[in-house]
Amino acid sequence: MIWIGYTTQYREGGPKFARAAATLAAEKRAARASDEVVCQAVESKRDLVDAMEALRARGAALDELHFVGHSGMYGPMFRTTAMPEQFSPHEWRTLAAARAFPFASGGRAYFHACRSARWFAAFFARTFRVSAYGYHGYTTVSLRPDRFVWEGLRDKPAAPLYVVACAGKKSHGLTGTALKYLGRAPVETMTAFAPQAPDADPTYDAVSELYDRTFADITVREDEWRWLSARIPERGVRLLDLGCGNGSLLLQLAPRLSTGVGVDLSPRMLEKARARTAAFPQLSFVPVTGPTLPFPDGSFDVVTSLLSFRYLDWDPLMNEIRRVLAPGGRLLIVDMVTVPARLHELPALGRTKLRQLANEAARPTFRANLKRLVSHPDWQGMLRYNPIRAEHELRWYLESRFPGRKVATLNIARRTRMLAFDSGPLSPGWVPPQSYP
Repeated sequence: MIWIGYTTQYREGGPKFARAAATLAAEKRAARASDEVVCQAVESKRDLVDAMEALRARGAALDELHFVGHSGMYGPMFRTTAMPEQFSPHEWRTLAAARAFPFASGGRAYFHACRSARWFAAFFARTFRVSAYGYHGYTTVSLRPDRFVWEGLRDKPAAPLYVVACAGKKSHGLTGTALKYLGRAPVETMTAFAPQAPDADPTYDAVSELYDRTFADITVREDEWRWLSARIPERGVRLLDLGCGNGSLLLQLAPRLSTGVGVDLSPRMLEKARARTAAFPQLSFVPVTGPTLPFPDGSFDVVTSLLSFRYLDWDPLMNEIRRVLAPGGRLLIVDMVTVPARLHELPALGRTKLRQLANEAARPTFRANLKRLVSHPDWQGMLRYNPIRAEHELRWYLESRFPGRKVATLNIARRTRMLAFDSGPLSPGWVPPQSYP
């Protein structure tokens, strides 16, 4: 059978996604009359899981799975921008292990959504052992599948509608917009990914030596260190560092900490951390492989995540963060996201660049080590399997989970920026309702 799922509530264009899914379903029925075609709205993670469970219960086998909607870097987005929802990598792996998606032998998955080929389709193929397809570019809806044709200001409900990827404002600025509406922007063909193992080390193990040498002193990240340092009390703090890497943040904070614990996936990074902090018995490091924290309730006053939150399993881990934080504890996150600098941000971009040049000039060893790190093939390989999130993904997620708190911008580069989030003092345990699990 062929199953087509779509969303209507997340961001703009929901009704149009319903029409595009209906168009796809009609074409599949015409081309493969012997196959059952199901077209279904799935507005939450739970909706998708329930839909797959219903198919399994009736013994269906998926020849094709299609998702029509919006996606983030880590896959389809559900619910609304006021409360966005996305399966984490851990949740996808859990579903795959449970055989939650009843794929037939030779089954395929198609993700008709923005940027789904940049990371997610390949991950889905490896995880579910099926061929998966996605787009590298941003998608839009079109009256034709082979080139962009604008529907105009009024909907044409009877007309077929297609999701296509082509140049536009988000990818090519005003030039892209002009090419798009003039019909001159070629439509992207979906990229296919086979279910094969990674061709590079997706962890930090391979780059641990270079990374450790570059960031032996975490204060080289001046803006990030200044923001974090100002929010951590001067003594007696019980602190948990998520994605602690080589332990340089905990080392810098050691005089303030009664207890400091770092957790990380990379064994080699943890080795570096233990060696670096051997003179501080209040510091310890623990390996973790999933979104479970091996600590009692209320164990910490502060939880930090410096340049690691984008890799983590957000919803499952957030439950754990709230559990291990003591009443009044706070969560501090600093992370890099992608978004082009806007015109009104050019002065801030210039100030960031000047600070960066001054910092590197004052630390020539750091500058040389950083250049070696980011140009190394192992670093480039690791980045392919650990993408940077888009700005709106991080902002919308954190601001929805902590009502009234805002994400701050620390600095701006041409295509990336550093964001920071302070949860403020938290009451124990509460997290927003989740549709899954």
